[in-house]
Amino acid sequence: MLTLSQLENISQLPDLVLCPLDNWDLISITGEDRVTFLQGQLTCDVEKLEVGEQTLAAHCNPQGKVWSLCRVIALQDRILFTQPSSVSDVQLPELRKYAAFSKVTIEKETEYQFFGLAGSKSTEYITTEIDSSATAKTSQLLSDCTLVIKQPYPSLRYLILMKNEAATAQLTKLQDKAEKFDDSLWNAMNIASGVGFVEAETSGQFIPQMLNLQALNGISFTKGCYIGQETIARAKYRGANKRALFILTGRAVDCPKAGQTVEVLLNNNWKRAGTVISGSQYGDGHIEILAVLAKDTNTEDVFQIKEINDSTLYYAPLPYQIVEN
Repeated sequence: MLTLSQLENISQLPDLVLCPLDNWDLISITGEDRVTFLQGQLTCDVEKLEVGEQTLAAHCNPQGKVWSLCRVIALQDRILFTQPSSVSDVQLPELRKYAAFSKVTIEKETEYQFFGLAGSKSTEYITTEIDSSATAKTSQLLSDCTLVIKQPYPSLRYLILMKNEAATAQLTKLQDKAEKFDDSLWNAMNIASGVGFVEAETSGQFIPQMLNLQALNGISFTKGCYIGQETIARAKYRGANKRALFILTGRAVDCPKAGQTVEVLLNNNWKRAGTVISGSQYGDGHIEILAVLAKDTNTEDVFQIKEINDSTLYYAPLPYQIVEN
């Protein structure tokens, strides 16, 4: 299996790439109360999700700090989360605390599998080998319960959800047609898209707006009460939030890790500026990170990772505007 360290930049990406997403979990919430239960737990409006639709959302603690940022997928008989595996051991016990009062079951999904497809020929492969209509919308549910979710910038890529038998057959077919990369490539693409999925090291530290979730349509400010809603609403209506998620890019001898410290050079001294949410490193030493920094960060500043000697980073623009929805 190939890794991001074998690419010098994203332009070297093969035409068709398979990402098994071995370090991601697929969580299933079933039971007759699943929608009302999750409506009181997540930042998104679960009641408005139609079957086959998906959205980003956060599950927060009572103080409004994010346990997990996940992609929520609505199916006919269940709701699924995709999220980094490292955060599940932290987040799921917190979610299950409230499940005792509802008719729901929360567990690792066993009937479905998911994987990523990327590259310039990923759309062509999906239309010819899965379904000709599968890429017509951002999220497309097919008759065999396959769900194809188009992912955001930087390049053509899709999240594919399939029942076990269909997934096994499709993955076998892809062995001869696609180059296989581990999660490091998918993580780099998430960084370039400005989506900061939380790892265990940063779980419970930031409110959703610090991760730009309001700019990614992952927060409903009209749906009513949910865990952490008071803090999240205050951040919007009273301007209480002073931090946001930024992309920084540069060079380093090691790949930055979630939870490491970002420092900024001020008056010839390094000062703490924020926290790494996720990091990636290409084969030539080029790095890109997502970091929570002050909203008024000077885009001309120079940064470093405190834990990595001789690392140098600079501001890079997000592919979206940071706005309050």
